Amino acid sequence: MAKISRMSDKGAGKSADTTTFRRDGDHEVIRVLISEGFFDAPESSRDVVCRIRERFGVRWATARVQIYMKKFLLAGVIHAVKPAGTYKNFWVRASVPRARALQLIGKSQRVREMEDELFSDNLRQQLEPILGRELEQLRENFGKNGDCTAFLLRKMLEKLIIIVFGKAQKESVLEDQAKPGGWKGLKEMIELAAKEKIKGVPFLTGKTANEIKGIKFLGDTAAHNPLVNVQTETILPQMPYIITAYEELAARL
Repeated sequence: MAKISRMSDKGAGKSADTTTFRRDGDHEVIRVLISEGFFDAPESSRDVVCRIRERFGVRWATARVQIYMKKFLLAGVIHAVKPAGTYKNFWVRASVPRARALQLIGKSQRVREMEDELFSDNLRQQLEPILGRELEQLRENFGKNGDCTAFLLRKMLEKLIIIVFGKAQKESVLEDQAKPGGWKGLKEMIELAAKEKIKGVPFLTGKTANEIKGIKFLGDTAAHNPLVNVQTETILPQMPYIITAYEELAARL
């Protein structure tokens, strides 16, 4: 048998209460996730079973989570938070106040909804052959690492502009004459994408070109400003514009 300590309000490992469980039982799975900090922020049962599959390679039904969470609830290690208007429980360390947990749940839900709707199936299919690796990295980081997300969105935009200009045999327009083999900066690329036309239609509309300056700024901040970390909440308002830019450029693929 092993023991787990209820954490203090500051997250220190001081023993305030204990519960016992079989080291080789299903409670051990939950205990390990707790010790690794998985429940430092609210997680739904769906999130828990996904993490268990990733971490331990076993499949749980979501209903199973509540069964094995009960002992940790009784011990005061974990508590359940259920936002108004939803049937789902979210599990979080007891040291996280309910009010704070509800704030975190609201943020995570907005991020999850945006992630689920990030790209339409059609746009994803268009981008996958040329931006497959970047899309994979974006899925791994979106909502978790703002710096990586901002940098990836910027990189994808730059790469997409170069590819569609090349497909239109206009790649030379983007080349930096002062740096043989190099490219102009993204700001100039965006301006050229709004200026250059095929059959009278620009690569990017003027409005889109103007609006995506925000994601360029965030990408530059993530890459070059060591004093600031880009937050997901700052990226979210920019997403409709960057998605529109991807769609306009992807139409040229």
